[in-house]
Amino acid sequence: MVQSSTSVVTMSPSPRFKDGLRLVAKRYVPKDYRPEGVTLLFFHCTGSHKEVFEPIIPSLLSLKHATDRTSVVREAWTFDNPSSGEASVYNAGVLDRQATGFTVEEWSDCFKELYVSGTFEGHALMPVAHSNGATAVLLATIPGALPAVPFKSLILVEPPLITKAAWDEHKEQQEFAMKTISTMVMKRRDTWATRTDARQYFENRLPWSSWDKRVLELFREHALKEVSVEENSTPAQKVTLCCSRLQEYTQYTNTAPHFLAAERVGTIDPAVPVHFIFGEREDVVPWYCHNSVLEKRPVASQLQRIPDAGHFVVQENPNALGVAIARILLTGEAAPRAAL
Repeated sequence: MVQSSTSVVTMSPSPRFKDGLRLVAKRYVPKDYRPEGVTLLFFHCTGSHKEVFEPIIPSLLSLKHATDRTSVVREAWTFDNPSSGEASVYNAGVLDRQATGFTVEEWSDCFKELYVSGTFEGHALMPVAHSNGATAVLLATIPGALPAVPFKSLILVEPPLITKAAWDEHKEQQEFAMKTISTMVMKRRDTWATRTDARQYFENRLPWSSWDKRVLELFREHALKEVSVEENSTPAQKVTLCCSRLQEYTQYTNTAPHFLAAERVGTIDPAVPVHFIFGEREDVVPWYCHNSVLEKRPVASQLQRIPDAGHFVVQENPNALGVAIARILLTGEAAPRAAL
């Protein structure tokens, strides 16, 4: 059995947020809690929410070492990007006053600020970070105005990374993909009469139609929020996506931090394991992007591929993802690099 609690703390990731932003985190602790093992930190992809990992958290918290039956995982934390999920409700006014969207660098600094506060003193931290969340985690390992976060190891799930050299080599394809995605984001539908209507819409359209049913239900519950609109000069209550078009557009088109994060993969201390988990299906992120990053760390990293999944591996095949993470936690092993 797992107990959970939600915390809301004020952070100041950049001067433009003078009154601060709310970082919303959810902590999961097993009923037989003991202060041993690693603390898992989950970071979601653009447009998602912190609860997206809930289908796999209970099984990870239940893992035991075979020798002495002690807990492998101490506890787990999940974090909303401040422009997404529950956090978007707390930060609506602050974000609406900005001409540009919230950045992954600012999300990373929010977490670094939380770390500096002493919240995780005595914890062995292991992030499990999907897509844009992986960039946030890698940036958190770089010292700046705030010190770097010393992770025990990192699990990067479908990171959206590419080296600058690979980008330049495939520039035409990359720019076309960026233009296509950004156009789709700005034109997408984002408001529905009810959550039920929204779910019916998602069930018949990609990428949502390929998602695990539990994940889709969590999206309906946590990635939508109530909104007041005017319809035929009459106030009406509807639901809209927590992550607005502007916020999602900013996070997709802000490429510079991903180049920096890609380079950081190669300079992290070789003693710190870096684990990569990719979907077997090549869809959003081409293989040449992944390979350009893996080449930065040819020895000190491990790779696993998840069947029946592409970039949205967290949403499409959470069960297999949970098994892959458990394999890392129990043995530290993954597929040999020859699988590349």
